[in-house]
Formats: sequence, C-alpha cells, structure tokens
Amino acid sequence: MKARVVSAGHGWLWIKQAFLLFKANPLMWIALCVGIVLTGAVIGMIPVIGALFFQLIAPALTAGLILGCDAQKKGEPLEMSHLLAGFKNHGTPLITVGGIYLTGMLIIAGIVGILGGEPLILALTAGHPDAKTIADTHVMNIGLLPVLVGLTLLLPLLMAYWFAPALIVFANMSPLAAMKTSLIAGLKNSAAFLVYGLITFGLMLLSTLALMLGFLVMIPLAFISYYTSYQDIFGPQETVAPINV
Repeated sequence: MKARVVSAGHGWLWIKQAFLLFKANPLMWIALCVGIVLTGAVIGMIPVIGALFFQLIAPALTAGLILGCDAQKKGEPLEMSHLLAGFKNHGTPLITVGGIYLTGMLIIAGIVGILGGEPLILALTAGHPDAKTIADTHVMNIGLLPVLVGLTLLLPLLMAYWFAPALIVFANMSPLAAMKTSLIAGLKNSAAFLVYGLITFGLMLLSTLALMLGFLVMIPLAFISYYTSYQDIFGPQETVAPINV
C-alpha cells in the first residue's frame, strides 16, 4: 500500500479534521475516551503485569475508535460498541502490534538505563513508590546522552506504530507489514508529523489551563487524528480535504 507524501501544513489539517469529527458527536467521543482511560486505570491496578497487559491491547482499543471514525464519516452511528470493535476481526494482529511496540519500549528503556537514564525511567514509571523523590533529586542530574538516545530510538518506533492499527483493520495487513509501511510513511511525512506534534503539544499545554475540560477535548482529538492522518496519507485522493490557512 503506497503512502502519499504531503506538505508540512497537513499536520494542522489532521487536527482540524479531527475536531470536525469530534464536534459532530462530542458526548459519545468523550464517553469512548473516558472508557479507554478507565480501562487503563483498572488494568493498571494489577501489580507488575497490569501496565504491560494494557499496552498489549492498546492497538485494538485504538483500532476500535478508528473504526468509529470511519462509521461516523459514512453517516453511520458512533456507538460505545466501537470501543471493542477492533477485537472482533483483527484482535490477534492488533495485539501482536502491541507486543512488538512493548518489546521495543522495553529495549529502549534498557539502553537508556545502561547509559545512565535509569532514574528517569523509574520516575516516569506509573505507580513507582519513589517516583516523586527520584524526580526531585535525580532526574535533573541526568546527562543529555540518554535523553537524546532515547528520543532517537523512540521516534521510529512511534512512527512504526502510528498507522499500524488502521492498516490492519482497513488494508488487512499483517502486523510486521503494517508497522513497516507505517514507518516508511512516517519518515516520508516527517515534516507534517513535526507540525502536528508541535501544534498538539501546544494545545495540550493550553488544556492544562482549562483543567479537565481541556483534556476532554484533546484526548478524543488525539485518537481521532490517527484516522484523519491515515485518510490523508493512505485514503482515496478524493477524500483528502484541501487546507485552508
């Protein structure tokens, strides 16, 4: 499946189109995303394996929301059942993507730890009993090398993950083929992803000022943008909306 190369400004288009889908049914989108957050919180309460298990099923949950986007765009109802729709026909390959992503994250964490970034890893670990103490006393003393190495390794992994759920449910790709295709598409469109990332980061910062209300919008936008970016890069040419800036 061939990926289009789009201009940097399309990073803003993905967010704009995501907001249009959200605005058409905001309460259901909030309910779906709250469902994912609560699922993660409950599973995360399981010692040691909870967070790992949630990472395995995260691509299937994301795929469900992507299928919800597609249904809404076709004029079909967006329903709570879309939360689990990814498991219906593509559960195994989506969980495999989660396993590959989790393995990659663990390898990166190990490399960063060897380079002296272990305090940072511990501080960012959910539920770590000494996370705050470590963050206050050690994180600021970490050298630049583990941070740069971690980011250098993490970005390709994120690109390989980004389009994979959509490629599996819409193009019926295998996990490895989907992640390879996603990585290539991400690298080709790195400028658009940079714009998307910067705008999203800025909006997230603004959301902190609005407290919970801001995140009730930004979390759905983040999930919906998996779909809008996929449609822009892989969808039929006629479905790509022009950019108005």
